[in-house]
Amino acid sequence: MEKIEEVFESLTINGGGVSIIMFDIDHFKKVNDTFGHAIGDHILVHVADTAKKSLRNTDIMGRYGGEEFIICMANTPLYQACEFAETLREEIAKENRLINGEEVVITSSFGVSHAYINAGESQYSIHSLMKQADEALYAAKGKGRNCVQSYRQALGIVK
Repeated sequence: MEKIEEVFESLTINGGGVSIIMFDIDHFKKVNDTFGHAIGDHILVHVADTAKKSLRNTDIMGRYGGEEFIICMANTPLYQACEFAETLREEIAKENRLINGEEVVITSSFGVSHAYINAGESQYSIHSLMKQADEALYAAKGKGRNCVQSYRQALGIVK
């Protein structure tokens, strides 16, 4: 969060766009309840590693809590962040895990928010964009999970 705050401070001074992606592992509680927390931890590491491999060196990612992750992408327009999220969603879903002889499909849901911050403007905060990304994440879950939703889509502004 400190690194993301630094990005926002820089954008407030210099201006620029920023996208926030929040995502979590679909039905993670079921994985933990069915296979145990050690397997759940293995799944968390797998998803985190998959995401880290896809990041640019300017992107910031962290575990936000439980099975939820956040990615901050400075100077990234909304469409590009959504494309990144879709590619990451596909990467996570394509590698099923064999657990105790049972194939387990791991999927994730994504919410994406974006703001363009003009130099000197303090209208946006990391917390407001995180809230928007979280709302979009829950809209993705409402659409059946394993998909990407932007905040604008969640509001019905774009299809």
